[in-house]
Amino acid sequence: MDNKDKHDGGWTNGLDGQSKPPSQQNGFNVTIINGKVHPIQPTTAIIIPDASINNVNPNAVGTPKSKVVPILMSTMPLNWFPESEYMEKVKKHTADCIYPGAKSNVGSNQHESNKGFLIQTIVPFMLAGCGMVAAGLLLDRASDWVFLSEVPEALILVPALLGLKGNLEMTLASRLSTMANLGLMDERKQQLAVLFSNVSLIQAQAIVVSLIAASIAIISGSHYDPPIMLCLMLSAALTASVASFVLASLMVFIAVMARKKGINPDNIATPVAGATGDVTTLTFLILFGTFFYKHKDSMVVFNAFLLGALVLSTLWWMWVASRQYVTLQVLKFGWFAVLLAMCISSGGGYVMKHSVDQFSNIALFQPVINGVGGNLVAVQASKISTYFHQFGKMGVLPANRLVTYLNPLRTFTCKEEESVHAWILLGMALPGHMLFGALIFLIQSHAIRFNFMFFSFYIIAALIQVAILLYICQWLSRLIWLFKCNPDNNSIPLLTSLGDLLGTLLLAAAFIFYHWFGGAPLDVEPASELLNTTISSTLSNKAVASLFVNGTGHSDQ
Repeated sequence: MDNKDKHDGGWTNGLDGQSKPPSQQNGFNVTIINGKVHPIQPTTAIIIPDASINNVNPNAVGTPKSKVVPILMSTMPLNWFPESEYMEKVKKHTADCIYPGAKSNVGSNQHESNKGFLIQTIVPFMLAGCGMVAAGLLLDRASDWVFLSEVPEALILVPALLGLKGNLEMTLASRLSTMANLGLMDERKQQLAVLFSNVSLIQAQAIVVSLIAASIAIISGSHYDPPIMLCLMLSAALTASVASFVLASLMVFIAVMARKKGINPDNIATPVAGATGDVTTLTFLILFGTFFYKHKDSMVVFNAFLLGALVLSTLWWMWVASRQYVTLQVLKFGWFAVLLAMCISSGGGYVMKHSVDQFSNIALFQPVINGVGGNLVAVQASKISTYFHQFGKMGVLPANRLVTYLNPLRTFTCKEEESVHAWILLGMALPGHMLFGALIFLIQSHAIRFNFMFFSFYIIAALIQVAILLYICQWLSRLIWLFKCNPDNNSIPLLTSLGDLLGTLLLAAAFIFYHWFGGAPLDVEPASELLNTTISSTLSNKAVASLFVNGTGHSDQ
Protein backbone atom coordinates (compact mmCIF):
# COMPACT_ATOMS: atom_id res chain seq x y z
CA MET A 1 0.00 0.00 0.00
CA ASP A 2 1.43 3.37 -1.04
CA ASN A 3 1.99 6.08 1.52
CA LYS A 4 -0.42 8.39 -0.29
CA ASP A 5 -3.24 5.91 0.36
CA LYS A 6 -2.57 5.63 4.07
CA HIS A 7 -4.67 7.31 6.69
CA ASP A 8 -3.58 8.29 10.18
CA GLY A 9 -5.75 5.62 11.79
CA GLY A 10 -4.80 2.94 9.26
CA TRP A 11 -8.01 3.34 7.20
CA THR A 12 -8.22 3.95 3.49
CA ASN A 13 -9.59 7.25 2.20
CA GLY A 14 -11.24 5.74 -0.88
CA LEU A 15 -14.24 3.60 -1.59
CA ASP A 16 -12.66 1.31 -4.15
CA GLY A 17 -11.68 -1.31 -1.60
CA GLN A 18 -8.07 -1.55 -2.86
CA SER A 19 -6.62 -0.77 0.56
CA LYS A 20 -8.29 -2.32 3.57
CA PRO A 21 -8.62 -1.25 7.19
CA PRO A 22 -6.42 -3.14 9.66
CA SER A 23 -9.35 -5.26 10.84
CA GLN A 24 -9.90 -6.63 7.35
CA GLN A 25 -6.19 -7.37 6.99
CA ASN A 26 -6.51 -9.56 10.11
CA GLY A 27 -9.47 -11.50 8.70
CA PHE A 28 -12.28 -9.19 9.81
CA ASN A 29 -14.93 -7.35 7.86
CA VAL A 30 -16.18 -4.17 9.47
CA THR A 31 -19.59 -2.66 10.08
CA ILE A 32 -20.86 0.20 12.22
CA ILE A 33 -23.89 -0.25 14.47
CA ASN A 34 -25.19 2.58 16.65
CA GLY A 35 -22.06 4.60 16.03
CA LYS A 36 -19.68 1.78 17.09
CA VAL A 37 -17.32 -0.18 14.87
CA HIS A 38 -18.01 -3.94 14.78
CA PRO A 39 -15.79 -6.67 13.28
CA ILE A 40 -17.34 -9.56 11.35
CA GLN A 41 -15.52 -12.88 11.29
CA PRO A 42 -16.53 -14.96 8.23
CA THR A 43 -15.85 -18.31 9.93
CA THR A 44 -17.89 -20.29 12.45
CA ALA A 45 -16.37 -18.42 15.38
CA ILE A 46 -15.09 -14.92 16.07
CA ILE A 47 -12.19 -13.53 18.06
CA ILE A 48 -13.00 -11.01 20.76
CA PRO A 49 -10.37 -9.01 22.63
CA ASP A 50 -10.46 -9.02 26.41
CA ALA A 51 -12.47 -6.19 27.94
CA SER A 52 -9.33 -5.01 29.74
CA ILE A 53 -7.70 -3.86 26.53
CA ASN A 54 -10.55 -1.71 25.18
CA ASN A 55 -8.31 1.35 25.41
CA VAL A 56 -5.29 -0.15 23.69
CA ASN A 57 -3.69 2.01 21.01
CA PRO A 58 -4.69 0.52 17.63
CA ASN A 59 -1.26 1.44 16.21
CA ALA A 60 0.64 -0.34 18.97
CA VAL A 61 2.84 -3.29 18.06
CA GLY A 62 1.61 -6.72 19.07
CA THR A 63 -1.66 -8.56 19.15
CA PRO A 64 -3.92 -8.21 22.21
CA LYS A 65 -5.18 -11.23 24.09
CA SER A 66 -8.27 -12.80 22.61
CA LYS A 67 -10.73 -15.63 22.98
CA VAL A 68 -12.96 -17.60 20.63
CA VAL A 69 -16.76 -17.47 21.01
CA PRO A 70 -19.58 -19.15 19.02
CA ILE A 71 -21.06 -17.68 15.85
CA LEU A 72 -24.33 -16.87 17.68
CA MET A 73 -22.90 -13.52 18.69
CA SER A 74 -21.59 -12.71 15.25
CA THR A 75 -20.94 -9.02 15.84
CA MET A 76 -19.26 -7.53 18.89
CA PRO A 77 -18.16 -3.93 19.49
CA LEU A 78 -14.45 -3.20 19.42
CA ASN A 79 -14.22 0.17 21.10
CA TRP A 80 -10.54 0.52 20.26
CA PHE A 81 -11.23 0.82 16.53
CA PRO A 82 -11.29 4.56 15.76
CA GLU A 83 -14.00 6.39 13.85
CA SER A 84 -12.49 7.15 10.48
CA GLU A 85 -12.87 9.07 7.28
CA TYR A 86 -13.08 5.74 5.46
CA MET A 87 -16.31 4.64 7.15
CA GLU A 88 -17.80 8.14 7.00
CA LYS A 89 -17.27 8.14 3.23
CA VAL A 90 -18.82 4.68 2.92
CA LYS A 91 -21.90 5.82 4.81
CA LYS A 92 -22.17 9.06 2.85
CA HIS A 93 -21.60 7.32 -0.50
CA THR A 94 -24.26 4.64 0.09
CA ALA A 95 -26.91 7.04 1.37
CA ASP A 96 -26.26 9.52 -1.43
CA CYS A 97 -26.56 6.85 -4.14
CA ILE A 98 -30.16 6.10 -3.15
CA TYR A 99 -31.23 9.35 -1.49
CA PRO A 100 -29.27 12.22 -3.08
CA GLY A 101 -28.52 15.06 -0.70
CA ALA A 102 -28.32 12.96 2.44
CA LYS A 103 -26.34 14.61 5.21
CA SER A 104 -22.84 13.38 5.85
CA ASN A 105 -23.54 12.57 9.49
CA VAL A 106 -26.26 10.05 8.74
CA GLY A 107 -24.58 7.42 10.82
CA SER A 108 -24.31 9.48 13.96
CA ASN A 109 -27.89 9.09 15.14
CA GLN A 110 -28.31 8.96 18.88
CA HIS A 111 -28.49 5.44 20.26
CA GLU A 112 -32.07 4.35 20.85
CA SER A 113 -32.74 2.46 24.06
CA ASN A 114 -35.04 -0.53 24.20
CA LYS A 115 -37.29 1.37 26.60
CA GLY A 116 -37.50 4.29 24.18
CA PHE A 117 -38.28 1.93 21.32
CA LEU A 118 -41.11 0.31 23.32
CA ILE A 119 -42.62 3.63 24.42
CA GLN A 120 -42.51 5.13 20.94
CA THR A 121 -43.98 2.01 19.32
CA ILE A 122 -46.70 0.89 21.71
CA VAL A 123 -48.92 3.99 21.53
CA PRO A 124 -49.35 4.04 17.73
CA PHE A 125 -49.62 0.23 17.83
CA MET A 126 -52.59 0.42 20.19
CA LEU A 127 -54.18 3.14 18.06
CA ALA A 128 -53.65 0.94 15.01
CA GLY A 129 -55.32 -1.95 16.81
CA CYS A 130 -58.38 0.14 17.58
CA GLY A 131 -58.55 1.08 13.90
CA MET A 132 -58.36 -2.57 12.92
CA VAL A 133 -61.09 -3.52 15.40
CA ALA A 134 -63.27 -0.82 13.85
CA ALA A 135 -62.49 -2.19 10.38
CA GLY A 136 -63.43 -5.71 11.50
CA LEU A 137 -66.73 -4.55 12.97
CA LEU A 138 -67.47 -2.58 9.82
CA LEU A 139 -66.62 -5.53 7.56
CA ASP A 140 -68.75 -7.91 9.61
CA ARG A 141 -71.76 -5.59 9.48
CA ALA A 142 -71.29 -4.63 5.83
CA SER A 143 -70.98 -8.25 4.69
CA ASP A 144 -74.80 -8.42 4.76
CA TRP A 145 -75.27 -5.15 2.85
CA VAL A 146 -76.30 -5.10 -0.77
CA PHE A 147 -72.86 -4.48 -2.33
CA LEU A 148 -70.86 -7.17 -0.54
CA SER A 149 -73.72 -9.69 -0.41
CA GLU A 150 -74.84 -9.44 -4.05
CA VAL A 151 -71.34 -8.99 -5.53
CA PRO A 152 -69.22 -11.77 -3.94
CA GLU A 153 -66.21 -10.64 -6.00
CA ALA A 154 -66.09 -7.61 -3.71
CA LEU A 155 -65.10 -9.89 -0.81
CA ILE A 156 -62.13 -11.10 -2.86
CA LEU A 157 -61.29 -7.46 -3.50
CA VAL A 158 -61.36 -6.45 0.19
CA PRO A 159 -58.02 -8.05 1.26
CA ALA A 160 -56.31 -6.73 -1.88
CA LEU A 161 -57.48 -3.15 -1.26
CA LEU A 162 -56.70 -3.35 2.44
CA GLY A 163 -53.32 -4.71 1.39
CA LEU A 164 -52.69 -1.44 -0.42
CA LYS A 165 -52.08 -0.06 3.05
CA GLY A 166 -49.09 -2.38 3.32
CA ASN A 167 -48.14 -2.27 -0.34
CA LEU A 168 -48.25 1.51 -0.71
CA GLU A 169 -48.95 3.54 2.43
CA MET A 170 -46.69 1.54 4.76
CA THR A 171 -44.01 1.43 2.07
CA LEU A 172 -44.30 5.21 1.83
CA ALA A 173 -44.04 5.43 5.63
CA SER A 174 -40.83 3.37 5.57
CA ARG A 175 -39.39 5.47 2.74
CA LEU A 176 -40.25 8.71 4.54
CA SER A 177 -38.71 7.40 7.77
CA THR A 178 -35.45 6.66 5.98
CA MET A 179 -35.44 10.08 4.31
CA ALA A 180 -36.14 11.79 7.63
CA ASN A 181 -33.31 9.90 9.35
CA LEU A 182 -31.00 10.88 6.48
CA GLY A 183 -31.84 14.56 6.98
CA LEU A 184 -33.73 14.96 3.70
CA MET A 185 -36.87 16.47 5.23
CA ASP A 186 -35.48 19.13 7.53
CA GLU A 187 -36.16 22.13 5.30
CA ARG A 188 -39.52 23.47 4.09
CA LYS A 189 -38.54 23.18 0.44
CA GLN A 190 -37.57 19.54 0.91
CA GLN A 191 -40.83 18.77 2.69
CA LEU A 192 -42.95 20.22 -0.13
CA ALA A 193 -40.95 18.32 -2.75
CA VAL A 194 -41.37 15.09 -0.79
CA LEU A 195 -45.11 15.73 -0.39
CA PHE A 196 -45.86 16.38 -4.07
CA SER A 197 -43.64 13.63 -5.46
CA ASN A 198 -44.74 10.91 -3.04
CA VAL A 199 -48.46 11.71 -3.20
CA SER A 200 -48.24 11.60 -7.00
CA LEU A 201 -46.36 8.30 -6.88
CA ILE A 202 -48.89 6.72 -4.51
CA GLN A 203 -51.78 7.93 -6.67
CA ALA A 204 -50.34 6.31 -9.79
CA GLN A 205 -49.54 3.05 -8.03
CA ALA A 206 -52.89 2.88 -6.22
CA ILE A 207 -55.00 3.31 -9.36
CA VAL A 208 -53.00 0.81 -11.41
CA VAL A 209 -52.82 -1.85 -8.69
CA SER A 210 -56.49 -1.51 -7.73
CA LEU A 211 -57.60 -1.96 -11.35
CA ILE A 212 -55.47 -5.09 -11.65
CA ALA A 213 -56.89 -6.43 -8.38
CA ALA A 214 -60.45 -5.74 -9.56
CA SER A 215 -59.73 -7.51 -12.85
CA ILE A 216 -58.45 -10.59 -11.00
CA ALA A 217 -61.55 -10.59 -8.79
CA ILE A 218 -63.84 -10.36 -11.83
CA ILE A 219 -62.05 -13.16 -13.70
CA SER A 220 -62.23 -15.44 -10.67
CA GLY A 221 -65.89 -14.65 -9.99
CA SER A 222 -69.18 -15.48 -11.62
CA HIS A 223 -70.55 -12.05 -12.55
CA TYR A 224 -69.71 -11.03 -16.11
CA ASP A 225 -72.45 -8.44 -16.46
CA PRO A 226 -70.75 -5.29 -17.91
CA PRO A 227 -72.49 -2.81 -15.55
CA ILE A 228 -71.43 -4.88 -12.51
CA MET A 229 -67.88 -5.22 -13.82
CA LEU A 230 -67.73 -1.46 -14.42
CA CYS A 231 -69.12 -0.82 -10.94
CA LEU A 232 -66.51 -3.07 -9.30
CA MET A 233 -63.55 -1.58 -11.19
CA LEU A 234 -64.68 2.01 -10.61
CA SER A 235 -65.29 1.40 -6.91
CA ALA A 236 -61.83 -0.15 -6.53
CA ALA A 237 -59.99 2.60 -8.43
CA LEU A 238 -61.81 5.49 -6.77
CA THR A 239 -61.41 3.96 -3.32
CA ALA A 240 -57.69 3.46 -3.83
CA SER A 241 -57.23 6.98 -5.21
CA VAL A 242 -59.11 8.86 -2.49
CA ALA A 243 -57.83 6.76 0.41
CA SER A 244 -54.24 6.91 -0.82
CA PHE A 245 -54.37 10.69 -1.23
CA VAL A 246 -55.58 11.15 2.34
CA LEU A 247 -53.18 8.61 3.86
CA ALA A 248 -50.11 9.71 1.87
CA SER A 249 -50.59 13.32 2.95
CA LEU A 250 -50.97 12.15 6.56
CA MET A 251 -47.78 10.06 6.35
CA VAL A 252 -45.70 13.02 5.16
CA PHE A 253 -47.06 15.16 8.00
CA ILE A 254 -46.29 12.47 10.60
CA ALA A 255 -42.73 11.95 9.35
CA VAL A 256 -42.01 15.69 9.43
CA MET A 257 -43.50 16.19 12.90
CA ALA A 258 -41.74 13.12 14.33
CA ARG A 259 -38.41 14.42 13.07
CA LYS A 260 -39.05 17.82 14.66
CA LYS A 261 -40.04 16.28 18.01
CA GLY A 262 -37.01 13.99 18.13
CA ILE A 263 -39.05 10.79 17.70
CA ASN A 264 -37.78 8.05 15.41
CA PRO A 265 -40.25 7.94 12.47
CA ASP A 266 -39.45 4.24 11.99
CA ASN A 267 -41.30 3.49 15.24
CA ILE A 268 -44.53 5.40 14.61
CA ALA A 269 -45.07 6.03 10.88
CA THR A 270 -45.92 2.47 9.83
CA PRO A 271 -48.25 1.73 12.80
CA VAL A 272 -50.12 4.99 12.21
CA ALA A 273 -50.49 4.02 8.55
CA GLY A 274 -52.05 0.80 9.77
CA ALA A 275 -54.28 2.62 12.27
CA THR A 276 -55.93 4.73 9.59
CA GLY A 277 -55.47 2.59 6.48
CA ASP A 278 -57.87 -0.31 7.06
CA VAL A 279 -60.92 1.55 8.27
CA THR A 280 -60.45 4.42 5.78
CA THR A 281 -60.08 2.12 2.77
CA LEU A 282 -62.95 -0.14 3.82
CA THR A 283 -65.26 2.81 4.45
CA PHE A 284 -64.62 4.33 1.03
CA LEU A 285 -65.04 0.94 -0.68
CA ILE A 286 -68.42 0.31 0.93
CA LEU A 287 -69.67 3.86 0.28
CA PHE A 288 -68.54 4.02 -3.34
CA GLY A 289 -69.48 0.41 -4.06
CA THR A 290 -72.98 0.77 -2.64
CA PHE A 291 -73.61 4.01 -4.55
CA PHE A 292 -72.35 2.79 -7.92
CA TYR A 293 -74.07 -0.60 -7.54
CA LYS A 294 -77.44 1.04 -6.91
CA HIS A 295 -76.99 3.17 -10.05
CA LYS A 296 -75.13 0.60 -12.15
CA ASP A 297 -77.77 0.65 -14.91
CA SER A 298 -78.77 4.32 -14.92
CA MET A 299 -75.21 5.77 -14.75
CA VAL A 300 -73.30 3.51 -17.13
CA VAL A 301 -72.01 6.39 -19.28
CA PHE A 302 -70.99 8.49 -16.28
CA ASN A 303 -69.27 5.53 -14.60
CA ALA A 304 -67.34 4.73 -17.79
CA PHE A 305 -66.28 8.38 -18.16
CA LEU A 306 -65.12 8.60 -14.53
CA LEU A 307 -63.16 5.34 -14.82
CA GLY A 308 -61.49 6.58 -18.00
CA ALA A 309 -60.55 9.85 -16.29
CA LEU A 310 -58.94 7.95 -13.41
CA VAL A 311 -56.94 5.79 -15.81
CA LEU A 312 -55.70 8.81 -17.79
CA SER A 313 -54.82 10.67 -14.59
CA THR A 314 -52.14 8.09 -13.87
CA LEU A 315 -50.06 9.59 -16.70
CA TRP A 316 -50.12 12.97 -14.96
CA TRP A 317 -49.27 11.47 -11.57
CA MET A 318 -46.36 9.52 -13.07
CA TRP A 319 -44.99 12.66 -14.71
CA VAL A 320 -45.05 14.58 -11.42
CA ALA A 321 -43.46 11.68 -9.54
CA SER A 322 -40.71 11.29 -12.16
CA ARG A 323 -39.36 14.79 -11.42
CA GLN A 324 -37.83 13.59 -8.13
CA TYR A 325 -35.00 11.04 -8.15
CA VAL A 326 -36.26 8.87 -5.28
CA THR A 327 -39.81 8.51 -6.61
CA LEU A 328 -38.49 8.06 -10.15
CA GLN A 329 -36.57 5.00 -8.99
CA VAL A 330 -39.76 3.60 -7.45
CA LEU A 331 -41.62 4.18 -10.72
CA LYS A 332 -38.91 2.27 -12.56
CA PHE A 333 -38.22 -0.59 -10.18
CA GLY A 334 -40.95 -0.62 -7.51
CA TRP A 335 -43.74 -2.41 -9.38
CA PHE A 336 -42.72 -6.04 -9.09
CA ALA A 337 -42.98 -6.26 -5.31
CA VAL A 338 -46.28 -4.34 -5.24
CA LEU A 339 -47.90 -6.52 -7.92
CA LEU A 340 -46.57 -9.73 -6.38
CA ALA A 341 -47.86 -8.60 -2.98
CA MET A 342 -51.27 -7.91 -4.52
CA CYS A 343 -51.41 -11.46 -5.87
CA ILE A 344 -50.44 -12.87 -2.46
CA SER A 345 -53.11 -10.75 -0.74
CA SER A 346 -55.66 -11.94 -3.28
CA GLY A 347 -54.84 -15.48 -2.16
CA GLY A 348 -55.97 -14.41 1.29
CA GLY A 349 -59.14 -13.14 -0.36
CA TYR A 350 -59.91 -16.59 -1.77
CA VAL A 351 -59.48 -18.11 1.69
CA MET A 352 -61.71 -15.40 3.13
CA LYS A 353 -64.42 -15.96 0.52
CA HIS A 354 -64.66 -19.70 1.22
CA SER A 355 -64.29 -19.33 5.00
CA VAL A 356 -66.97 -16.70 5.54
CA ASP A 357 -69.67 -19.15 4.36
CA GLN A 358 -68.55 -21.77 6.88
CA PHE A 359 -67.56 -19.46 9.76
CA SER A 360 -69.79 -16.41 9.83
CA ASN A 361 -67.75 -14.62 12.52
CA ILE A 362 -64.41 -14.80 10.75
CA ALA A 363 -64.88 -11.33 9.23
CA LEU A 364 -64.74 -9.83 12.74
CA PHE A 365 -61.21 -11.06 13.39
CA GLN A 366 -59.66 -11.05 9.91
CA PRO A 367 -58.65 -7.35 9.73
CA VAL A 368 -57.29 -7.49 13.28
CA ILE A 369 -55.04 -10.54 12.95
CA ASN A 370 -53.80 -9.43 9.54
CA GLY A 371 -53.28 -5.82 10.57
CA VAL A 372 -51.44 -6.49 13.82
CA GLY A 373 -48.97 -8.86 12.18
CA GLY A 374 -48.40 -6.50 9.26
CA ASN A 375 -47.89 -3.47 11.50
CA LEU A 376 -45.38 -5.17 13.79
CA VAL A 377 -43.26 -6.66 11.02
CA ALA A 378 -43.38 -3.35 9.13
CA VAL A 379 -41.73 -1.61 12.09
CA GLN A 380 -38.92 -4.18 12.07
CA ALA A 381 -38.51 -3.99 8.28
CA SER A 382 -38.43 -0.19 8.36
CA LYS A 383 -35.69 -0.16 11.02
CA ILE A 384 -33.61 -2.75 9.13
CA SER A 385 -33.95 -0.73 5.93
CA THR A 386 -32.85 2.48 7.64
CA TYR A 387 -29.87 0.61 9.11
CA PHE A 388 -28.84 -0.58 5.63
CA HIS A 389 -29.02 2.91 4.17
CA GLN A 390 -27.02 4.36 7.03
CA PHE A 391 -24.28 1.76 7.36
CA GLY A 392 -24.35 -0.51 4.32
CA LYS A 393 -23.22 -0.55 0.73
CA MET A 394 -25.79 -1.47 -1.91
CA GLY A 395 -25.48 -5.18 -2.69
CA VAL A 396 -23.21 -5.89 0.30
CA LEU A 397 -24.52 -6.79 3.75
CA PRO A 398 -23.17 -4.57 6.54
CA ALA A 399 -22.78 -7.60 8.81
CA ASN A 400 -22.55 -11.37 8.30
CA ARG A 401 -23.60 -13.47 5.34
CA LEU A 402 -27.17 -14.21 4.28
CA VAL A 403 -26.96 -17.81 5.52
CA THR A 404 -26.56 -16.47 9.07
CA TYR A 405 -30.06 -15.00 8.94
CA LEU A 406 -31.70 -18.18 7.62
CA ASN A 407 -31.40 -19.63 11.13
CA PRO A 408 -34.82 -19.09 12.78
CA LEU A 409 -33.27 -19.21 16.25
CA ARG A 410 -31.26 -16.09 15.47
CA THR A 411 -34.44 -14.03 15.20
CA PHE A 412 -35.00 -14.17 18.96
CA THR A 413 -31.85 -15.64 20.59
CA CYS A 414 -29.15 -13.20 19.48
CA LYS A 415 -28.14 -10.35 21.78
CA GLU A 416 -28.10 -7.76 19.00
CA GLU A 417 -30.67 -4.96 18.99
CA GLU A 418 -32.52 -6.52 16.07
CA SER A 419 -33.30 -9.65 18.10
CA VAL A 420 -34.20 -7.61 21.17
CA HIS A 421 -36.60 -5.54 19.09
CA ALA A 422 -38.09 -8.74 17.66
CA TRP A 423 -38.81 -9.94 21.20
CA ILE A 424 -40.39 -6.60 22.08
CA LEU A 425 -42.60 -6.68 18.98
CA LEU A 426 -43.63 -10.30 19.62
CA GLY A 427 -44.33 -9.42 23.24
CA MET A 428 -46.54 -6.53 22.15
CA ALA A 429 -48.62 -8.90 20.03
CA LEU A 430 -49.85 -10.89 23.06
CA PRO A 431 -51.46 -8.09 25.13
CA GLY A 432 -52.46 -6.34 21.92
CA HIS A 433 -54.46 -9.28 20.60
CA MET A 434 -55.93 -9.95 24.03
CA LEU A 435 -57.15 -6.36 24.24
CA PHE A 436 -58.40 -6.16 20.66
CA GLY A 437 -60.10 -9.55 20.90
CA ALA A 438 -61.78 -8.57 24.16
CA LEU A 439 -63.03 -5.38 22.50
CA ILE A 440 -64.57 -7.40 19.68
CA PHE A 441 -66.38 -9.73 22.08
CA LEU A 442 -67.50 -6.79 24.22
CA ILE A 443 -68.80 -4.62 21.40
CA GLN A 444 -70.40 -7.55 19.57
CA SER A 445 -71.78 -9.26 22.68
CA HIS A 446 -75.24 -9.20 21.10
CA ALA A 447 -73.98 -11.29 18.15
CA ILE A 448 -71.06 -13.40 19.40
CA ARG A 449 -70.43 -15.02 22.77
CA PHE A 450 -67.03 -15.23 24.44
CA ASN A 451 -65.45 -18.68 24.48
CA PHE A 452 -62.14 -19.28 26.22
CA MET A 453 -61.13 -22.23 24.03
CA PHE A 454 -61.69 -20.30 20.80
CA PHE A 455 -59.92 -17.24 22.24
CA SER A 456 -56.90 -19.43 23.10
CA PHE A 457 -56.75 -20.84 19.56
CA TYR A 458 -57.01 -17.29 18.19
CA ILE A 459 -54.13 -16.00 20.36
CA ILE A 460 -51.92 -18.97 19.43
CA ALA A 461 -52.60 -18.41 15.72
CA ALA A 462 -51.81 -14.70 16.04
CA LEU A 463 -48.50 -15.29 17.85
CA ILE A 464 -47.43 -17.91 15.31
CA GLN A 465 -48.16 -15.44 12.51
CA VAL A 466 -46.06 -12.65 14.07
CA ALA A 467 -43.14 -14.99 14.86
CA ILE A 468 -43.06 -16.33 11.29
CA LEU A 469 -43.20 -12.82 9.82
CA LEU A 470 -40.34 -11.56 12.02
CA TYR A 471 -38.22 -14.54 10.94
CA ILE A 472 -38.97 -13.95 7.26
CA CYS A 473 -38.22 -10.25 7.72
CA GLN A 474 -34.65 -10.81 8.92
CA TRP A 475 -33.56 -12.66 5.76
CA LEU A 476 -35.95 -11.22 3.17
CA SER A 477 -34.80 -7.63 3.81
CA ARG A 478 -31.19 -8.70 3.42
CA LEU A 479 -31.92 -10.75 0.31
CA ILE A 480 -33.51 -7.69 -1.29
CA TRP A 481 -30.48 -5.59 -0.33
CA LEU A 482 -28.12 -8.18 -1.83
CA PHE A 483 -30.02 -7.87 -5.13
CA LYS A 484 -29.30 -4.12 -4.99
CA CYS A 485 -32.97 -3.25 -4.51
CA ASN A 486 -34.25 -0.71 -2.01
CA PRO A 487 -35.89 -2.54 0.94
CA ASP A 488 -38.01 0.55 1.62
CA ASN A 489 -39.93 -0.15 -1.58
CA ASN A 490 -39.87 -3.95 -1.67
CA SER A 491 -39.72 -5.63 1.73
CA ILE A 492 -42.83 -4.22 3.43
CA PRO A 493 -45.26 -5.00 0.56
CA LEU A 494 -44.14 -8.63 0.49
CA LEU A 495 -44.15 -8.98 4.28
CA THR A 496 -47.58 -7.44 4.82
CA SER A 497 -49.11 -9.47 2.00
CA LEU A 498 -47.60 -12.63 3.48
CA GLY A 499 -49.10 -11.48 6.78
CA ASP A 500 -52.52 -11.23 5.12
CA LEU A 501 -52.27 -14.74 3.68
CA LEU A 502 -50.79 -16.30 6.82
CA GLY A 503 -53.24 -14.48 9.08
CA THR A 504 -56.30 -15.58 7.12
CA LEU A 505 -55.06 -19.19 6.90
CA LEU A 506 -54.20 -19.37 10.60
CA LEU A 507 -57.47 -17.71 11.58
CA ALA A 508 -59.42 -20.25 9.52
CA ALA A 509 -57.33 -22.98 11.17
CA ALA A 510 -58.27 -21.59 14.61
CA PHE A 511 -61.97 -21.87 13.72
CA ILE A 512 -61.45 -25.39 12.32
CA PHE A 513 -59.62 -26.61 15.44
CA TYR A 514 -62.24 -25.01 17.65
CA HIS A 515 -65.05 -26.91 15.94
CA TRP A 516 -62.89 -30.04 15.73
CA PHE A 517 -62.58 -30.06 19.54
CA GLY A 518 -66.34 -29.75 19.88
CA GLY A 519 -66.61 -26.03 20.52
CA ALA A 520 -70.10 -24.60 20.92
CA PRO A 521 -71.40 -22.19 18.26
CA LEU A 522 -70.18 -18.65 18.85
CA ASP A 523 -73.29 -17.01 17.43
CA VAL A 524 -75.81 -15.56 19.86
CA GLU A 525 -79.30 -16.55 18.78
CA PRO A 526 -81.84 -13.72 18.53
CA ALA A 527 -84.54 -13.74 21.22
CA SER A 528 -87.28 -14.86 18.80
CA GLU A 529 -85.20 -17.77 17.51
CA LEU A 530 -84.25 -18.75 21.06
CA LEU A 531 -87.95 -18.85 22.05
CA ASN A 532 -88.87 -20.95 19.03
CA THR A 533 -86.00 -23.34 19.75
CA THR A 534 -87.09 -23.72 23.38
CA ILE A 535 -90.73 -24.42 22.41
CA SER A 536 -89.69 -26.94 19.77
CA SER A 537 -87.38 -28.83 22.12
CA THR A 538 -90.07 -28.84 24.80
CA LEU A 539 -92.75 -30.20 22.48
CA SER A 540 -90.37 -32.85 21.22
CA ASN A 541 -90.25 -34.37 24.69
CA LYS A 542 -92.56 -37.44 24.62
CA ALA A 543 -93.83 -37.08 28.17
CA VAL A 544 -94.68 -33.43 27.74
CA ALA A 545 -96.35 -34.06 24.40
CA SER A 546 -98.60 -36.64 25.98
CA LEU A 547 -100.03 -33.99 28.27
CA PHE A 548 -101.54 -32.31 25.23
CA VAL A 549 -103.01 -35.65 24.13
CA ASN A 550 -104.71 -37.13 27.17
CA GLY A 551 -104.06 -34.69 29.97
CA THR A 552 -101.82 -37.07 31.98
CA GLY A 553 -98.16 -37.58 32.42
CA HIS A 554 -98.47 -41.10 30.97
CA SER A 555 -98.87 -42.17 27.41
CA ASP A 556 -101.72 -44.31 26.19
CA GLN A 557 -99.51 -47.23 25.52
